[in-house]
Amino acid sequence: MSNEVQALITIIKQASEQSPAAQSWPVAVDTWFSFCDASEMSLLFQELLQLEVPLDEGSQAAWGKLLEQFIDLQRRSSSLAGADSSPEHNELPERQDLIELYSFLGTESRIRHQILLVLATRADDASTEAVVSLLINDPPLEVAGFAIALSPYLQRDTNWDLLFPALFQALRHPIAAAAVLDLANYLCRNSKLTPHAATPISAQLVQLLTGVVEQLSMIEDGSISKQHADLTASEIAEQVNQGVSLAVSLCDALALVGDPELSSAVFQAMNLGHRRVQVEAAAALIKLEQDAGRQRLITLAEEPAIRIRVLKYAEELSVIDEVDAQYTTPTARAEGELALYLAQPHIMGLPPARLELYDEAEMYWPGFDEQQTCFLFRYEYLIGDEPLMNIAIATPEVQSVTADLTHCSPEDIYALFAAEGITHDEIFEMDANDLDSQAEIDIVRLQRRAHDRGYEEIQLIQLGFFFGDRVLSAEATRAGVAGIVVVDAADDVWFAQQNSQRPLTAQDAYNIYKGRKLLATFNPELDSQRETAPESNSDDSA
Repeated sequence: MSNEVQALITIIKQASEQSPAAQSWPVAVDTWFSFCDASEMSLLFQELLQLEVPLDEGSQAAWGKLLEQFIDLQRRSSSLAGADSSPEHNELPERQDLIELYSFLGTESRIRHQILLVLATRADDASTEAVVSLLINDPPLEVAGFAIALSPYLQRDTNWDLLFPALFQALRHPIAAAAVLDLANYLCRNSKLTPHAATPISAQLVQLLTGVVEQLSMIEDGSISKQHADLTASEIAEQVNQGVSLAVSLCDALALVGDPELSSAVFQAMNLGHRRVQVEAAAALIKLEQDAGRQRLITLAEEPAIRIRVLKYAEELSVIDEVDAQYTTPTARAEGELALYLAQPHIMGLPPARLELYDEAEMYWPGFDEQQTCFLFRYEYLIGDEPLMNIAIATPEVQSVTADLTHCSPEDIYALFAAEGITHDEIFEMDANDLDSQAEIDIVRLQRRAHDRGYEEIQLIQLGFFFGDRVLSAEATRAGVAGIVVVDAADDVWFAQQNSQRPLTAQDAYNIYKGRKLLATFNPELDSQRETAPESNSDDSA
C-alpha cells in the first residue's frame, strides 16, 4: 500500500474519535486526488472495504468528505476525457468496488447516495443498471438521497429504457416517489421518453394521489393527531413536506399522461387548503381539459406567495388574459416575488400576513445594464404579542436583512441592498482581529477623526477598502446614544440604534455607505437629490 493511501485510511480511522467540527482534512489530500491514477483509486476503495462500518457521526462526516473529493475527481476526469473516450476510461475505481462500498456503508448511512451519484454520472448501461437496482432493492436513507442520485440524468443522456419502467418499482419506498416521478416527468416534457413512462400504471398513480390527499386532509383538519397521538410537530411537518412534493409530482405526471378520465384525484387535490398543491392541481386540470382548473387558477393570482407560479402557468396555458389586471402589473409581480422569497424555509418559513408598497424608484442598479424599476415593500408577521415588521426589496433583486429598516429612509435602504451582493477586487473588508501593521495605522487615524467629530466609546468592528479609500466601521456613542459610525478620510456617517432587538450591524451600516457611493456613481442625479433632501432617519452627519 502506498504512503498516500495509508494516510487516507488513517484519517478515516481517526475520524470516529473526533467530532465533525474538530476533524482536519489536510490540503495534501486535495493534491493527491488531483494526481492519483486509476490503480491508486481502486486500491483506496479496496482498503476502505476492510474498515468497520462507519455509523458514528465523526466517521460519517469523514467518509462524506472523502466521497465528495472522489465526485469532484470523477467530474474533472469526465470533463477532461471528453465525449470520445470510452466509459472504462473514467471508471476510477471499478464499478463493482463502488457497489460493494455502497452495500458496506449500510442502510443507515446518510452519505452513501454519493456513490450512486458517481455511478449515475458515468451514464453507461452497466452503471445505470446498477443505480436502478440499488434504488429499488437497497435505497438511500433520506429523500434527498434519491434526488441527488438521479440528478445526473437531468443533465446528460443515457439509455432511458434501462430507467423506465423498471424504476417505478421504487415507488413502494415513500421517500423515492417524488424524485422518480419528477425524472419521468422531465423526460416526457423534454420529449426524451414519450408517451409518459407511467402511462401503463396511471391507475396506480391515481390511487397514490388519492392516498396522499387523504393524509394531507387529515393533517389540515387535525384528525391525524387523533389516529397517531405520538406524532411530534416536526414529524407532522416532515409529512406535510413529503406529501406536498409527492402531490405536486403526481398532478404533473397525470397531466402529462393526458387522460381526462384520470381527473378525479386531481380534483380532490385542488380542494386541499395548501395553496401550492391547489396551483399545481389547477394547472394539471387545465391540461386535462377540465374548466374548473382554469377558474381556480385565475382566482389564485390574488395570493402573493403563489402569484408568480400562477402567472407562469397562466401564460404557459394561454389564460393570462383572464387574470385580473391588478395581479399582473410589475408592482403585483414584485410583491409576489418577495412573498415567495420570504416564505422559504431558510428565510421566514411562511408568507407575511401583510405586504404593502413602501417606495418605488427608477434607477441604474449595479449588475444591470438598463435602468431598473426598484420596489421596496413593508411586510408584517404576527408573531407573539407584537407584530414583526420590516422593509425588503423585491426588484431588481429580492433581498432582506435581519436588522430593522423601518426607521431608515428609502434612499438608505436602496443603498444597503445595492451593496449587499457586490463583489469587486477593490472592495473588501478586514475584521478588527486580522489587521496588518499598515491597516492599524489607518485605524488610528480614522479613530482620531471619529473622536474629533464627537464620537466616544469607539469599538472597532472592521476596516473597509473601497476603491483606495480606507473606511472604519465601529460601534460608538454620540451624545450618550449608542449606534454605528462609518468614517473615511473625508466624512462620517452615523446610525443611531433604533431597535435594540434588531439593530443595524456594522456591516449593514458599511453597506449603506458603499451603496450610496455606488448608486451615486450609476445615478449622478441622486447626489443632487440628497443635497436638497431633509436629513434621513439614520441621523446622517455626512
